[in-house]
Amino acid sequence: MKKELALKLFGITKTGISYSESANAFLTPGYTSNAGNTYYSAVRFAEGILIKDDIGEGYAYTFLNGISIYSIKNKELLAARGYFSKIYSKYKVRDEAIDMLLEVLIVAAKREGYQINIDQARETVTKIVDKAMNDDQRNILQLSA
Repeated sequence: MKKELALKLFGITKTGISYSESANAFLTPGYTSNAGNTYYSAVRFAEGILIKDDIGEGYAYTFLNGISIYSIKNKELLAARGYFSKIYSKYKVRDEAIDMLLEVLIVAAKREGYQINIDQARETVTKIVDKAMNDDQRNILQLSA
């Protein structure tokens, strides 16, 4: 699957998507505000999900402005959080994504009348998110073709 097509399915329509080895993510082209801050998104795929971080780079810091997690199968937004003045860290994105997905599972289980083992669910979600953060995204996208 061509990366632009895969990303377009999730409303990420900017052309010029590039891959960053250091971030292990597909990056959208940035735009620079009048204040000199640059804004862009980093996108990672994992087992059944797409994780999109919204990032802002200022003169001194890089900030995490938001995280959105989508279901690849249903092409729907599963969870989203916005942030203000949160300094960017790949580890912060990882931890937040794990918490967000765990919350989605807990709410879905409760709605359907199921009980889940929280520790087991956290372990499974952690493996999925770690794969998105650590496995080469170029290979993951080719596998989903």
